[in-house]
Amino acid sequence: MTAADRVSDAPLVGVNVLDLSHFLAGPYAGTTLADLGADVIKVEDPDRPDEARRVGPHFSHGPSDYFLSLNWGKRSIAIRLATPEGRATFVQLARRADVVLDNFRPGVMDKLGLGPDALRAGNPRLITCSLSGFGSSGPRASRPGYDYTVQALSGVMSLTGDPDRAPGKAGISYVDHAGGLAAALGIAAALAGRGSSGDGRHLDLSLYDVQVSMLTYLASWQLNAGHTPTRMPSGAHPSIVPAQTFATADGYMSVFVGNDEMWSRLCRSLDHPALLDHRYSTNAGRFEHREELVETLVRIFSDRPTDHWVATFNATNVPCAPVNPLDDALADEQVSARRLIADASNDAYGSYRHVRGPIPLADAAAARGAPELGQHTIDVLIEAGFGEHAVDSLIASGVVVQHQLPARPTSGTH
Repeated sequence: MTAADRVSDAPLVGVNVLDLSHFLAGPYAGTTLADLGADVIKVEDPDRPDEARRVGPHFSHGPSDYFLSLNWGKRSIAIRLATPEGRATFVQLARRADVVLDNFRPGVMDKLGLGPDALRAGNPRLITCSLSGFGSSGPRASRPGYDYTVQALSGVMSLTGDPDRAPGKAGISYVDHAGGLAAALGIAAALAGRGSSGDGRHLDLSLYDVQVSMLTYLASWQLNAGHTPTRMPSGAHPSIVPAQTFATADGYMSVFVGNDEMWSRLCRSLDHPALLDHRYSTNAGRFEHREELVETLVRIFSDRPTDHWVATFNATNVPCAPVNPLDDALADEQVSARRLIADASNDAYGSYRHVRGPIPLADAAAARGAPELGQHTIDVLIEAGFGEHAVDSLIASGVVVQHQLPARPTSGTH
């Protein structure tokens, strides 16, 4: 695969991204950019590669399934950045790049001599993006920030789980994913801005900042009304009733009655006299009498299986869904209809399946499997202007590493 293999009509075709990030948030940003057509080159030090390559417990195709899910659509170059020659090689790559993305702690890139000012001295159009736990300023700037700790510190964990149990973490690493999307959005915006100004810029992004921004109406209640939301039973919405999970005869379902018209439709669907109480006709009344109303609904819903209630409410356009285990979620007909699962392959280890990116545009990136470490080192160097002798010298000295694909068996009689 070369840069020329990108999909011609994708919006970021021609954009070259050097992706120094590791684990989840940064790689998710890079994969989103690759899915939009950018040539994303994953840059790793072979002595300290992305630790996601070793994250278990599943290694279905050799490399970690965790790594494969976050790095499809990219190419790979392996450079020993701890060496002066390796850093010089990276600087030369950055001279022709459009974007450099990293998720090191603040100060690490500067210590390597690869900070925004140093890189832009040789390429004024370069956009640099650093995605860290807390950004480069403030009292926590030097501290590590991970999805778990940011969920706790930002107040979100205090809102997750039942009130009579310990605070809980969301089931996915949504702080990391949201941070990755914010980085991809910021980079795309900076590229658009560069189109008119001609100048690059540095983006100092923080997982914590993104999470605090997502508090939206909850923060508004606290800041303006002095109201501190707390954990609600069964994941209930703090102000809309009923909007929560309910146990059924064989599982759980989620119901969301977002307005009074939806409540009327629910009442018609259930045809239960207790629900016709005039106190429940408005959300204000349902909120005031939440406890007794929910108790009535709990008794009603426990009598029939989930499929019955989902079909009943779908027929009257009341928002309702089963609480699916992951296997059922991925097998849902909507997933198939929207082509949300893709097949990817790499000559080094074969094919695997993964969920697609969040913006449905081109197919080609999703089909390219995550790269082996250093799989495209020679191609990337040659494209950046390194001559054949220079490439051979870098490989011989160990400054860069080129992954060798396993020999394929020859056909014929044995």
